[in-house]
Amino acid sequence: MNPMKLISLAILFMQLNAGQTAEGKKILKEAMDVVTVLGNAMKDKKITMAEKKALVKELREFTKTTINALDNIIIPE
Repeated sequence: MNPMKLISLAILFMQLNAGQTAEGKKILKEAMDVVTVLGNAMKDKKITMAEKKALVKELREFTKTTINALDNIIIPE
């Protein structure tokens, strides 16, 4: 990966993470976990059953975290 793109990605992640609530930070962490597992699985351009199970696990955790965060939002009337 291009070093400038890597630095840009790190700065973007810091900006996203800096002003977030605890729930927002949990969502970002889970999203990064999904991207990491997917990236590792696709290195050889094939996904094994073990990699698929790991990806599904991370997606479920991400979905659960996101739904919990949305459920905790209070909309004023």
